[in-house]
Amino acid sequence: MNRDITAQFIKMLTNLDQCLAKAEAHAEAKKFNVDNFFNERLIVDMLPFSKQVLICCDSARAVIATASHSELPAMGDDPKTMADLRAHIQRSIAFLQSKLEADFSQYASGQYFPYWAGGKSMDGHTCVHEYGIPNFYFHLTMAYALLRQAGVNLGKGDYLGGLNLR
Repeated sequence: MNRDITAQFIKMLTNLDQCLAKAEAHAEAKKFNVDNFFNERLIVDMLPFSKQVLICCDSARAVIATASHSELPAMGDDPKTMADLRAHIQRSIAFLQSKLEADFSQYASGQYFPYWAGGKSMDGHTCVHEYGIPNFYFHLTMAYALLRQAGVNLGKGDYLGGLNLR
């Protein structure tokens, strides 16, 4: 666990925010309310688009807070508009940026108590490698896929963002 994971979360959340910006432009061009994307799902028993974005942000913050032995900031999770979702992403990025120089040397001894775990916890290693990173990418990919399915003109470059090619 090191600074690179934090930087990668920042990059990918920035890319997600740009995908939401493209969704706004798409809705404007097609003359519909951008907030219609909120309830998009791939299948009926899946969490909606807005929740995919929130969980993606939550996962990144949980990993970094746990790994740096920091307080997990409460961000709220009841967005009403696309602007609210984008603000949530920006607040998550700001938290991550504040931890770029954190001490992650003792990350494995961190403890994370997920709200859904009934009082059980996971250690820092489990939080980072078995839960947080995979969960982050799962929900990031779902948010991207839901926007693509809804007709937003996104490609792999939007997902990956800029690459440091030499």
